[in-house]
This record gives sequence, structure tokens and C-alpha cells, in this order.
Amino acid sequence: MQYLTKLPGFIRFSCLFLLTSCLLFPSSSMANDKVKPSNESMVAHSVDEVNTEPSGNGRINVFLDAGWWLDEDYIRQQIPVVNYVRDREVSDVHIIVTRHGAGSAGTNYAISFIGSRRFRGIDHDMEYWAASTNTGDDTRRGYTNTLKIGLIQYIATTSMVDKILIEFDYDEAAVIRDNGLEPERDPWNGWVFEIYGGGNFSKEETRSNSSSRFGFHADRITTEWKIRARPYFNFNKRTFKTDSGDIISQTHRHGFNTYVVKSLNNHWSVGVFGSGLSSTFSNMKFNAELVPALEYSYFPYREATRRSITIAYRMGYSYHDYIEKTIFDKESEWLWSQSLEAGARFQQPWGNVRAGITGSHYFHDFSYNRAEIFANVNIRVFQGFSLNIQGNYNIINDLISIPAGDLTLEQILLAQSQRSTSFSVSGTIGLSYTFGSDFSAAYNPRL
Repeated sequence: MQYLTKLPGFIRFSCLFLLTSCLLFPSSSMANDKVKPSNESMVAHSVDEVNTEPSGNGRINVFLDAGWWLDEDYIRQQIPVVNYVRDREVSDVHIIVTRHGAGSAGTNYAISFIGSRRFRGIDHDMEYWAASTNTGDDTRRGYTNTLKIGLIQYIATTSMVDKILIEFDYDEAAVIRDNGLEPERDPWNGWVFEIYGGGNFSKEETRSNSSSRFGFHADRITTEWKIRARPYFNFNKRTFKTDSGDIISQTHRHGFNTYVVKSLNNHWSVGVFGSGLSSTFSNMKFNAELVPALEYSYFPYREATRRSITIAYRMGYSYHDYIEKTIFDKESEWLWSQSLEAGARFQQPWGNVRAGITGSHYFHDFSYNRAEIFANVNIRVFQGFSLNIQGNYNIINDLISIPAGDLTLEQILLAQSQRSTSFSVSGTIGLSYTFGSDFSAAYNPRL
């Protein structure tokens, strides 16, 4: 040890760290030595050639593929009879969970079970409907129970089948009714309503901010119809104290959105969209627009949770009444416009892709146009390695409501009014590589 004191500081620290690690964790290193295979047995295999049977504890490997909103800790607690792995390449069952909002009515969770290795080809889909009246706990209990049901056919082939207990919770009267003896009546005919409101404020010695919002939703969603009506109101006030006096910024954005969409068949749908707007930022005293639309889906709509390619055409008529005279010397005007949109969305075991392109213009002058291209790609290139790319590019030539004259420095800094621009671009790129244990960390809420 006397020689250790003569070494440079960072080397002494490294040596002491290694020595401490060996003293604190001798059992781990010894255990690893016991299971270390001989050189003769260390033969390379592809992922599909190894671990094709359940692990030594009889459990299948499951890879959960979902967004941040899925409570994976709760799922691990409630379904402890499987191994949760961190990469799909080592899984026996790949579970993809997507959610799709249905306005204020609720959220639909689409769950796809994709078998791999010895379960290859054993796939199925399930759904869970979470009504808007659900609490967060109600929702997570619901989709977790759906996961339990979907995993049964895989677990049933392993020794863990002895851990499964199936119970049925049902109302005998409801069973009789659902068999046609007493049809169920919905007094609301599928309509769901929501009234919301709220506000916030902050204050300090030299500045203060307050805002409020309130509105109303009315939604009706069935397999044939999709209807919404939504008025909304937003206020914002900011005050800044300066040596020359207070600077006060007051803005508002009020409006309404409504649409009626009818399903024609499994590939075509038609709809009518309406909107209104009053906005200080957009120099709009009042704007109203009515837009019929037609959409074609290359894949059947029932496959939309996993793959979708759509093309939509819209043509509408709108009225614009401006707060200030515009740079085109207009105080108000009626305008025809049209747009064409193409979009694709894929949620697959190898990752997900969402991309689209949109073009629009006004009929009175084709130079008043806009084009947008966007893409969001998240791909698992190989085990543990993921690539994420997002990009958005807009060509903007249709800002017809820009007020005439120069904006003041106050208006620019406080974003009180929209400024003219001919384009916008944004993007991100990210790489990640995860390695180590194939199994997900255990749920541990301590500290």
C-alpha cells in the first residue's frame, strides 16, 4: 500500500475504486465465473437460433412497444409471469400499443400481439376503450387486463400456465339483453359533451402574467359517423414595469371548429369542415370557413392502427374581416381555396414512420400558396440501436392577413402580431444504443 501513495491522484482513485468494488460485490463476479461457458461452447448463433424455448424459469420474453403514457411499472406488477426484455430481437412476443383519441368521448387503445421465434406467425389484435369518464387508474387497469387476456395463448404453452386463474365478471341480466332479448338503449345516442375552463397567473415585482381559457366539446363517434362541435375562448394579459411606465400586452384567440365525416366504405369517406376565428395575433377580427372534403385510404380503415396511406382533397370558401388593413390593402374579402394532402403512417415491429405532404392555394391568385413536407422516422436498425429523424419544411406564400406598416419593437418582442415569412424549417436527429442485460429493470419505487 505504501507504493500506492506515490502514484498520481487519479490512478490512486482508480485502484481504490476497483479494490472496493471487488470487496463489495464478490458474489456477483463469482456467480458469473460459475456460469461462464467453456471455449468449446462459445459458438456464434443468430438471434432466431438461440433461446427459442422459454427461459429456465418457464417464462416467455415480452417486449412492450408503446409511448410514455403506458404505465409499464404497473403492468410489470400485475403481470409478473413473463420476462420483460429491452429489445424486440430477443422477445417471444412483441406487443405494440397505440392510442387514438375520439374527441371528448374517450380514447381507444389498439394492442397488437406479434409472435416471434417459436411463436412466429401467431399474431392477433385486441382493443380497449377508455371512456373520458375513466380515472387514470381505471384506464391502466383496463388496458392491463386486455394485455393479460392477449398473453394467455402464449403463456398457456409454458409451465407458467399453472399460475393462471381465469374468472368471469358478468351480469346475467346483461347477457340476456345482449343476446337480443332486450336491446340496449342509449339515451344520448352516442353523444358525449364536455365543458372545460381554467386559468393561470404569475406575478413578481417587475412583471405579471395571467391567462384564461374555456370552451365546450360535443362529439359523436361511431363506425359510420364522426361529428364534432367545439367553440373555444382564450385570453392572455402580460404587464411589464419599466422606468418609463407599464407595458401591457393583451391578446385573445376565440373561435370554433366543427366537422361531420361520413364513412362511405372501407376505403372512402366524405366530410364537411367548418371553422371560425377571431385573433389579435393573426390580425383577424372575424374569419369563417366552410370546407367539403373527400378522402381515400389505400389500406382498409380497420388497419389504420398499424398502417395507413391516405389522400385527401379539400375545397372551401372563406370570409376574412381584418382588424387592420393588410399589406394587400384589404379590410375584408371572400376567398376560394383548395388543398391536397397525402399522408402515411406505419407502426411496425421494426419501428414507426409518419410522413406527409400538403399543398394549398387561393383561387384568385395562385401565387398565394403554401406547401408542407414533414417526416418522423424511428427505426430499430439492429438489436439495441435506434435511429430517430424528424423534419418539417414549409413554403409559406399565403399570409394574407399580415397588417400593413411596420411592427413596433414591443409588438415583435411580445409576439403580439404575426410577422411575414416565406418559409419555416425545423428538424432533429438522434441515435441511441442500448446494451447489457436483455431483461427490463424491476419495478422499484424507493426514493
